[in-house]
Amino acid sequence: MKKIVFLVALSLSIISCSKVKKGEYIVTGDAKGIANGKMVVLKMQNEFGVVMGLDSAKVKDGKFEIKGKVKEPSMIAVFIQDLKQPVPFILETGEIVVKIDKDSIWKSTIGGTYNNDEFQKFNTKVNAVQKKLVDFQTKNIQKLMEAQQKKDNAAVEKLKKEYSAIDKEKEDYISKYADENSDSYISLLLVQNSFNSPKFDAEKTKKTFENLDSDLKETKIGKSILDKLKTIEGTQKKK
Repeated sequence: MKKIVFLVALSLSIISCSKVKKGEYIVTGDAKGIANGKMVVLKMQNEFGVVMGLDSAKVKDGKFEIKGKVKEPSMIAVFIQDLKQPVPFILETGEIVVKIDKDSIWKSTIGGTYNNDEFQKFNTKVNAVQKKLVDFQTKNIQKLMEAQQKKDNAAVEKLKKEYSAIDKEKEDYISKYADENSDSYISLLLVQNSFNSPKFDAEKTKKTFENLDSDLKETKIGKSILDKLKTIEGTQKKK
C-alpha cells in the first residue's frame, strides 16, 4: 500500500514540475556568445508557401525563451539576428531545448520532446553519411580525373561504385526510417516528400502512410497526403 501511495505521489510530482500543459510549448534557447538584445524569431511556412513570423524574444545573458500554444506538430525554424542560417525544429507540446552554435550553425542541437529528439538523431545520422560522401569525393577527385584522362574505365567504375555504396547507405536509412518509426513526425514528413521523388512509388507510399499512427494521419499534412493518395488511386482506376 505504501509503495502504491509513493508511486502516485511521484507521478504527481513529475506532472507538477512540468512547465507546460497539453497544447502549450516552451522553446528554451542556449545562445552562448550572442550579444544581449539580439532578436530571436520563430518562423514557419504555411500551406501556401508563405513564411510567417510566429513569435519572438530577445537574447539575455546567452539565453532566450518563447512560450505559446500549438494544436499539432509542425516544422519551424528559429532565426537569430545576424546569423545567416536558421535552426529548424519541430514545434509541438512540451519543453523544447535549442542549443545554438553561432560559429557552425549546423552543429546546433535540438531536443527535449520526442519528435525533436528523433529529429536530432535523424539529422545526426544523415549528416554523418553525407560527410562520408564529401570526404570520399575530396579524397578521390584527383584519382577520378586521372582515370578519366587515361580512359581507365575499370578504375572509373570502381570509384563510382564505391561512391554509390555510401550514397545508398543514406538512401536506405531514409527509406526505412518511416517504416520503422510509425509514431515519428519525421516519418510523416518523409512520406510527404516522397511525392516529389523521381523514384516515387504510390503503393509503397500508401503502405507506409497507412502504417503511421492515427494522430499523425489526422494532422493537416496527414490529411493532405491522404487526399493525394486518393487522387492517384482514382486516376489509376480510370486507366
